[in-house]
Amino acid sequence: MALLAALVLCLGALPARAQVSRTLSTPGPTAQAQKVYNLLTDLENNSRNGGTKQTIMGQHCEAQKESYAGEYWVKVGDISGRRPGFVEFDFGPGNNRATYSESYVDYAVGFARDRFIYGEGIVGFSFHQSYPGAPVKSWPNNFRQSWMDSNWMGRVINWQANTAEYQALLRDLSFAADKLTILRDAGVPVLYRPFHEMNKKGSASPFWWANQDPYQYKQLWNIAHDYLVKTRGLKNLIFVWSPYEWDGTYGGDAAAYYPGSDRVDVVAVDIYHGNPYFPAQFYTGLAGYNKPRMVAETDKLPVRWGDSRYGTVSELDSRPWAIYSVWGDSLVYNLGTTSPNDWNVSSNYKAIKDTYGYYGTYWRVLTGGSNATYNWGALR
Repeated sequence: MALLAALVLCLGALPARAQVSRTLSTPGPTAQAQKVYNLLTDLENNSRNGGTKQTIMGQHCEAQKESYAGEYWVKVGDISGRRPGFVEFDFGPGNNRATYSESYVDYAVGFARDRFIYGEGIVGFSFHQSYPGAPVKSWPNNFRQSWMDSNWMGRVINWQANTAEYQALLRDLSFAADKLTILRDAGVPVLYRPFHEMNKKGSASPFWWANQDPYQYKQLWNIAHDYLVKTRGLKNLIFVWSPYEWDGTYGGDAAAYYPGSDRVDVVAVDIYHGNPYFPAQFYTGLAGYNKPRMVAETDKLPVRWGDSRYGTVSELDSRPWAIYSVWGDSLVYNLGTTSPNDWNVSSNYKAIKDTYGYYGTYWRVLTGGSNATYNWGALR
């Protein structure tokens, strides 16, 4: 006791850890959105304050590349016996036509709706959005174009002058809003993740909204937030801000791009480099925002008990993210290839099985589907 008292005198009283607020950036949210956010904030506060550590395992599904929307979500269950508690789809990138209206988007909306309605998990959507005014909606048009002058982004966000670029931006956002309205009317809250990887460095093919002036990026975010929430009345949204790994090589400093606590609900990171035991800088770097923390995209499962191929890694023991989501077909393939993702698939899908099998009295991974480890139906 004397030693403890001396330490307190020397160091001062230990500071109380900040509690994450349950207040959403969407005023007057739907009851379902508030319940989902309450869960996320509870997970975050527990991880900060010594409570039961739990992480929702998630899976992004690339409906445009799947044989049916949700194929990767189902595949996780086929491999591990348990399914993700979070599933994310995308409103883009389009199929080289003048519209985002594709059957895979409607199938994705339906699949996401059913997962929440049936009490099998929570859902999200990102938007790989072509530059405003692009003649066709496509993956290449997600990126900066050589003809874009230094004033182009300023025209995109110039709502005062109602520029052609601004009008084109709203037309694209209206597509997402129409689909999000379907989910709102069905009572489904959505973790919406727009304009991600805004700090991705130039050598890494940045999206058209990336590496712009931070003030202009925040204006872009605010325009989208106001349009979706105020103009379209989408009170079912939980906004996710998701920079790229800010390691100085692939991603630059992200803090300047933060839209503000009144415009963001979940802070996240996209990670595709380094070994699976990720540097603590991303988890600790997001802590100061006092929001639930999420790995929004990555290519490696977070738990793998050692074998002859790899040593033991448990990212979730070290950093219990509120949600940890794997990107699309990188569940089984190296990103952008058809070669096996050895970390995930070797030793008979050991990393997938170890991750989804990691639950117990004190620690557990929250999974979804019909044999979920959490009562998702309570969020209805």
